[in-house]
Amino acid sequence: MSLDESTRAQIDSLVKSNDVMLFMKGNRGAPQCGFSATVVQILDSLVPSYATADVLSDPALRDGIKVYSSWPTIPQLYVKGEFIGGCDIIQELFGSGELHEKLGIEIDPDARPAIRVSDQAADALRKAVEGAGRGDGRELHLGIDARYQATLTMAPRSPHDIEVEANGVRLLIDPLSASRAEGVSIEAVDTGRGVGFKIENPNAPDAD
Repeated sequence: MSLDESTRAQIDSLVKSNDVMLFMKGNRGAPQCGFSATVVQILDSLVPSYATADVLSDPALRDGIKVYSSWPTIPQLYVKGEFIGGCDIIQELFGSGELHEKLGIEIDPDARPAIRVSDQAADALRKAVEGAGRGDGRELHLGIDARYQATLTMAPRSPHDIEVEANGVRLLIDPLSASRAEGVSIEAVDTGRGVGFKIENPNAPDAD
């Protein structure tokens, strides 16, 4: 299949004018396939902003990007004009830390952020962990993405996770989240439907 000049010029412009450019199915807010959703999740954890192009809304772009990159599948990621690859390669580079380097992200693998957990939150977290069941290999994780949005989840331990204890609660944090987590506080709040958690991060750009 040949690539017409107008489509080539469109792709050239997108790749060259955006440091991080993702060709995907759907958009960042609403990925339309699991592979695109996986790459969006990875990029959201690494960088606060990046550009996307929805190939489903433009058949010429969908076919053209495959010819342009000589790569048969979507999504496709470009960083500073360099073709990185599809979902599997991006996952591998993310796991090895090479994707961080390509994006110019520096992390301290030995970071041990100080985190404060209130007594009420500590009690609620311990109950939540016990309720989730400890026999399935999942543990409590604190994640902070590139927009400083924080989440508490139960997930298996990763080899790169950093373990932090706060008020008797063990938290696992990936190295990049750890670099954003110094001084984080976790409070318990009544949501009307049970206990929830309020996470405040003094490092967030809009924090006073």
